[in-house]
Order: sequence, then structure tokens, then C-alpha cells
Amino acid sequence: MADQHSEPLTGGIGGRTEGPVVTRAATHRRPGILTFAAIMMFVVAGFEALSALLAFAGTGWWVTDMGNLVYANFVLWGIIDSVIALVALYAGIDLLRGGGFGRGMAYVFAVVGAIRWLFVIPAAPILAVVIIALCVMVIYALAKDSDYVDA
Repeated sequence: MADQHSEPLTGGIGGRTEGPVVTRAATHRRPGILTFAAIMMFVVAGFEALSALLAFAGTGWWVTDMGNLVYANFVLWGIIDSVIALVALYAGIDLLRGGGFGRGMAYVFAVVGAIRWLFVIPAAPILAVVIIALCVMVIYALAKDSDYVDA
């Protein structure tokens, strides 16, 4: 017996297809190292929030070996550290979304962080080198995957 529906599925009557046509859109995954840069922004935000909390409490790293205070106004520095923490938090979120603000702030934080830790090398050489290396990795991640944000 001959089948009454012998037309192929791809060329039906009038060129129509029978059944759903499945097409896949190109997916653009965020590079892992760019996610690392965003996570580093969250780490910066956490450390700055901790620094702000310690400043508001009046304790922390601001006392020298001779007992002198490095900063005279802890509340002012607590507010400054809080603002930096919020900017770094927003930059990390924006960097995960692929935004330009997060990218710019990540560059700024990484460059300033690397320069700042150059001055700490005499006091804590291993920690300073590790943090400078992390800052360089963030800069590399942002520069290497710039086409992800442009797309």
C-alpha cells in the first residue's frame, strides 16, 4: 500500500514545513577570567567595607608602632571607605552584566591597587607581590576580553 503522505517534511505544500523549525541563537558566554575580575571587585568591596567598619569603631591598622594615629578623623575615612566599597560592589555587578562603568572602575581599582601595594613591599613583601599579581591579572582579563563587552 502506498502512503498518502509521501511528501518530505522540508518541502510540504507551498514550500511550508510541517512541524516546528528549531533554530538556535548564538550564545555568548562570559569568559571565566572576566568573571574573575568581577569577583575581585567584590573582594575589594568587602575589604573596603571591613575597613570602613574598623574606622567607625576607631580601631584598625591606623596606629603606628609609636602609638601615633595615622588618621585623625576616623568617621571621615569610614565614610570614604564606605563609598569606595559601594562603588566597587556596583562595579562588580556591572562587570558581570557587561557594562562599561564596571569595566572602567575595574581598571581604575586594579591600577591604583597595584601602585598602592608597590609602597607596601618593604613591610609585607609576599602579600604585596600576591596582590600586585592579582591586580595585573584583573587588568589582563579586562584587556584580553574587551571584545566580549564590545559585542
